[in-house]
Amino acid sequence: MASNTDGINLIQKKIWEGSLPLEIRLAPSECRSFDQSDPYLIHYPRISYFPFLLQRLKAFFTPFLIQPDVPAHDGWLSFEGVPLKWHYPVGLLYDLFSGADPTNSKGDGGVGQDSGGNDGAPTILPWRLELHFTEWPYEQLVKLDKDERVMHDAFINSVKEADYMRNGTAKGIMSLSKEDSTQLWTSVQNRTYLFPHPPLDYILNVGGR
Repeated sequence: MASNTDGINLIQKKIWEGSLPLEIRLAPSECRSFDQSDPYLIHYPRISYFPFLLQRLKAFFTPFLIQPDVPAHDGWLSFEGVPLKWHYPVGLLYDLFSGADPTNSKGDGGVGQDSGGNDGAPTILPWRLELHFTEWPYEQLVKLDKDERVMHDAFINSVKEADYMRNGTAKGIMSLSKEDSTQLWTSVQNRTYLFPHPPLDYILNVGGR
């Protein structure tokens, strides 16, 4: 019989491996063709962040861009005209904007319909988003940089905030060595599952240590 720890590890791994099907199209105002560009289709990790996808999106849409020399980090995504906060995980953004209840999922995140919104209506997948490289919405989003330093700082700060809210102190994440902190960041970038890993287990253990 599996231990309680094994069960927790399995749940954590399932959460880590969760993904969403996305259909991303270039904003018509930035597309050099009269009709729409081809869509970019991907199953993307729920725990990941949109800035990690920008290089691939820029490479894919370069032939369609009116301004093909625009830097990748100028990219931002919107859903139904609303800029998506890049410092939130993709899965959280989907749950917020689709009205889906992540605790009542009946599927595996595949193409079709999920378990539905708060009113019981089905939410259609893939999640359809629009990509922009101009007119950055400064009032809604902090500007990204090419070295991902802004993204890194936002991620670390969010982990500190989560640690403080759960444990009343952020000294757990603050006490991580530079090597472990870098390893955590790299694992999110590369979607590498690190747990169980004693120096980082504190982050997921209920109540900390």
